[in-house]
Order: sequence, then C-alpha cells, then structure tokens
Amino acid sequence: MTCDSIFVNAGNQILADGVKMVQKFSPMVLDEKITLLETSLERAADRLGDITEPVMKRYYDIHPEARDSFREHGLGNTVKLEAEMVESVVYCLMNWLESPQEIRIMFGSTVPHHEETLHVHTNWFSGLVDAAVHVIAETIPDTKQEERDLWEEIHQGVNDLIADARY
Repeated sequence: MTCDSIFVNAGNQILADGVKMVQKFSPMVLDEKITLLETSLERAADRLGDITEPVMKRYYDIHPEARDSFREHGLGNTVKLEAEMVESVVYCLMNWLESPQEIRIMFGSTVPHHEETLHVHTNWFSGLVDAAVHVIAETIPDTKQEERDLWEEIHQGVNDLIADARY
C-alpha cells in the first residue's frame, strides 16, 4: 500500500506529507524486527543496567556545549533531566517501528519549541539519539548483523524525523 497524498489546510498550507507518515519496512516482517529490538534492549540492560550514564558521557564528549544547557534547564537537578531525556529518547527508539506517527508528533512539537524557546540546538537532539544508539549498538555482537541493520534503520528514521521537525 502506498500513500501519495499531501494533506493541506484551507489556506493551502501543507500539514502533512502522507508519504513521510508511512513507515517504510525492509523485507523483514514487523514481528521479527520487534523481536530483534527487544533482544538488543534486553542485552544492553543486562550488560549496562541503566544506560543514562554511558549515553550522557558519550553525548557530552561529542557535544560538550550541551552540558551547560542541561545544567540551566535542570534547575538544580541536572541528573534528573539527563535521565528523563535518555528515557524519552529510548522510548522513541523503542516505539519507532510500531508508532512512527506518535514519535513524529512528539518531535514535531518538541524540536521547534526547544530550538525557539530554550535555545536547544537540533543537533543536540540528534546527538542524544546518536549517543543512545551507539551505546546500545556497542552491546550487539559483530555476528548479529540483522540487529545492527535494524538499529541503523531506526537511527536513520528518527534522525530524519528530527531534521524534518526543524523550523
């Protein structure tokens, strides 16, 4: 099934591109992908426990200027904000396959608001996604190429979404 509609309002402004709203899947069926996803997440949890610390370490190594933003917006509880943001990113990654429209709505409102109001750069959003995917993918054995390919697909989809959500 293909969707080639563009949804517009009365003022002829594009509201949604139907093609971008349809999740594209490789030949692997959704159930198999979800099984691989769950396997990866369980392995990462078994090996790392809470992934917040390694994700934030990698994130700050690449985006050191974001540390001040987390301190400022954490209002005295930076660790809590970091944990909430990592949890949110992992939620989006976990649900991308089954609910891409939900994730699109979340980022569609969050990214512009954070850019405009809080001065949080878009590359900081994608950087946090990059860090989370990297930390999880590091736990995947080299012999599990299907898992690696799946994480690349999810990673690309979410980062494309973040790029599209920018003003």
